[in-house]
Amino acid sequence: MSPHSSQGPTPLHPLLEAQGLEVAFDGGAPVVSGVSLAFGEGELTVLAGRNGAGKTVFAKCLAGLIPARAGSILFRGSDASRLQGSPASRIAYLYQDARIQILGDSALDDVLFGLAATGVAASKAEERAVQALESVGLGDRAGAIPYQLSGGEQRRLAIASVLVLEPAVLILDEPFANLDWASVSSVLAILLALKARGRSLVILTHELDKVLALADRLVIFDSGRVVAEGEPGTVLGSGVEGFGLRDPLRRAAALGDLSWLEA
Repeated sequence: MSPHSSQGPTPLHPLLEAQGLEVAFDGGAPVVSGVSLAFGEGELTVLAGRNGAGKTVFAKCLAGLIPARAGSILFRGSDASRLQGSPASRIAYLYQDARIQILGDSALDDVLFGLAATGVAASKAEERAVQALESVGLGDRAGAIPYQLSGGEQRRLAIASVLVLEPAVLILDEPFANLDWASVSSVLAILLALKARGRSLVILTHELDKVLALADRLVIFDSGRVVAEGEPGTVLGSGVEGFGLRDPLRRAAALGDLSWLEA
């Protein structure tokens, strides 16, 4: 596949689809320009690209957090802008800094917060919140003060806080940032379990080596456009370093090679 190809495998029955999406701010030049991508159920897609490539703006637009200037977003074949209810109950967005999503005085309160406006009965809401905490390994931390949790626990709490809304799609922005090896492993295990249950996962990351072996598709953004898309090994083989990404298959032969500083 050419690294400049924007054609890749498209799900036969997309769960979520962007058609000719364009995003701009204050009448300026497009930050995202003419992007069309489809995401299937149970698919794990990695979006990558240099800083400013447009992938985060695109992802926030998918989640309904930023309006599109042109194009459309379809959810299960219907215009997402016309659907009733909270967009977060269909497409959930998790920010890079998990702390900005913490709103409760305890882990349980934090997960319950998202259900407050949904009309779920209090008894049922608490049951769902407890289940969400248990699903991310925080069942014994329900009473913990969120800001006293570790970075990895805060990341898992952020996942629980959106899982309780039962979204079909989870978009995670740099979910491995500032996490140690054990925390990254625990987050990956949760994501794989969600994928196995049919959730569509869209992961924005520069850290390709942490997740690419689990991905169904790699999409590279540059200058607001999709410049490569397809099976991860094929896209990597076409070359990604020209788009501001480090090739995770580049192996170190000696200690002196263990640096990202180019010789």
